[in-house]
Amino acid sequence: MRAKRAGGLLGDRRGGVFKSALALLVFASAAGTLGWMLLMPSALRSEVEARTGFPVDYKTLACNPLGFSFHGEGITVGNPGRFGGEAPAFEIERIDVSMSLPALARGEIWLDRLEIHIRRATLVVDESGQYNLQVFLERLFAKEGGGTTPFFAESARLTIDELSFIDNSQIVPTRRQLRPRLDLEYRDLERPEKLLEPVNELGRSVGGLKI
Repeated sequence: MRAKRAGGLLGDRRGGVFKSALALLVFASAAGTLGWMLLMPSALRSEVEARTGFPVDYKTLACNPLGFSFHGEGITVGNPGRFGGEAPAFEIERIDVSMSLPALARGEIWLDRLEIHIRRATLVVDESGQYNLQVFLERLFAKEGGGTTPFFAESARLTIDELSFIDNSQIVPTRRQLRPRLDLEYRDLERPEKLLEPVNELGRSVGGLKI
């Protein structure tokens, strides 16, 4: 009887240790995920700023490391001093991104889904003829050692409410505003700059930008 009881106590203790260890593992995993979710937004902002030189601020930026997706609201990408430093380059109302983690590990950007709603974009050509949108994209997707980071988006949607065009390369700088309310959808997008080609066309035809 005692042997049986001792065995039962040993089994209970083993079960208790196993449950405690499992609970600790779950807690550690949850804490690690939570920590990652809390740290990732600030790390992402720092990475974009370091790569591009364009200051970034946001009201909300949440990351889900399990599905590797991002959701952001009230994101502002400022214009550096060479581009006026006044109105932000982009005032992003909302952005949703779902991407492939294995591709990222290979040094590639593969987006399953991309949705961006830009409330206002201020596109500037500086005194030397440099175009802020081109500079931002080239630096953002530049690959270490030269070249461009491979990019692919299975599905993308871009909406823009308002555009401002400023050309400081002219003897008399020009400024124009437009409310095009663009709503663009893409499939199998292979170049990030293609997402904003209609904006560049408006910059040339309406904004008078020499880009």
